[in-house]
Amino acid sequence: MSGFAGLVVLDSTVTFPATPDRPAGKFVDQGGDGVIFGARVGWGRLVTQHIYVGGEVEGLLPWNVTSRLNAYGVEYRARLRGEIGAFGRIGWSSDGRNLFFFRAGLVIPTQNFESVENGNRARTEWTPVPTFGIGAEIPLTASWAARMDVTYSWPSGVNVIESYRMNAGLVYRF
Repeated sequence: MSGFAGLVVLDSTVTFPATPDRPAGKFVDQGGDGVIFGARVGWGRLVTQHIYVGGEVEGLLPWNVTSRLNAYGVEYRARLRGEIGAFGRIGWSSDGRNLFFFRAGLVIPTQNFESVENGNRARTEWTPVPTFGIGAEIPLTASWAARMDVTYSWPSGVNVIESYRMNAGLVYRF
């Protein structure tokens, strides 16, 4: 079980089909960012002297995480409102206490997507998004460890947000 905080950097993508009045276009913003807070619950174990397997679920709450872009003279904003996810983890431990891991899974970000063109009315989207990352857990005491991980997710389905996250937190090991 762990709590964490981190930084997230967002890119948002807007794709327009061709119309009689304008050509098709794809626009990517590179510059949204903000702070996130979250919690995880997981289970794992060493299956050999050094190989670890496990799984975890997490939820996060962002604070003012927004990506903005202008396309065809219209401002668009993608706001990350929350995220839940499930991951599998595989890792390596030199001594049975520290852990270096790779994780992969699906997250479901809640995002609001608004534009000046639609009167700034937000539409909320939920789409499963493939996500992967790497990280480490370093023991502080017999039950507590420090954890740091970096996670990446890319746009999928109606999701327009691509995110890069760096998290740090404390883990309580049962």
